[in-house]
Amino acid sequence: MDVILAKIIKYLNGCMYYDMTYIILKWMLDHYIEMDEDSFSMENLMKDTGASEEDVHKVLRGLEESEDFEAFKKRLWQYQSIRLDQIRARMIGLSLEDIMQDMEKNETDAEMRVKIEAICDCLDRSKRIFLVGAVYPMAIATEFQTDLNIFGKDVQQYHAFDKTLKLDENDMLILISATGRSAEYFIKNKKEINPSAAKSLIITQNRKYDEDEFRVSDFTIILPGRFDGINGNYQVMKIFDLLRLSYYQRYYLG
Repeated sequence: MDVILAKIIKYLNGCMYYDMTYIILKWMLDHYIEMDEDSFSMENLMKDTGASEEDVHKVLRGLEESEDFEAFKKRLWQYQSIRLDQIRARMIGLSLEDIMQDMEKNETDAEMRVKIEAICDCLDRSKRIFLVGAVYPMAIATEFQTDLNIFGKDVQQYHAFDKTLKLDENDMLILISATGRSAEYFIKNKKEINPSAAKSLIITQNRKYDEDEFRVSDFTIILPGRFDGINGNYQVMKIFDLLRLSYYQRYYLG
């Protein structure tokens, strides 16, 4: 059974319209780390979003939770501990070296470790992290997204219908694109959200984006193979495993 945060993230990721459900869920995720403080309250949610009590109750019913917001908040807090216990259990015995040895890559283990550590440092310094990509890579990223939110980071999928989004130097983009073309287009042409202001990581199979003349991101991870959906997606999963394990060890525990 999913913990409540995982349900919020999956529900939010599946939204297709900028409606009150999306607005309420996004508020919950944006304020998740404040859930044990007075600011995470029914009153503030309604004030910040313009939602009615019935709007909030509808969302809580959709999450299969009590319509009593304080009871929901208490369970959300309790389930954080459950998720942390699950994460600790998964992380026992894992090492970056083992994961790197088990994956295909275009660089040495030492080079990959340096890159992963630099990316995690950027993740830690970023206020918000947005994931951009096609449906299947975004599905692969859900566990990474959930764990990083548990660690206190605001990690969300990008939705084109959200016209309120404006990126700045405190944000980070993680873009997944086999050929790299959609990621390059996003950074160069989505001027209404100001992507060039944010730090960015492109995960792609196109080697040209690792060359200085074609580089459009702060970090680039080149996956092996040539636009192979099955193998490429497997390596994307491994990259997210490396990132969340490294972040957990360096910034959450350390």
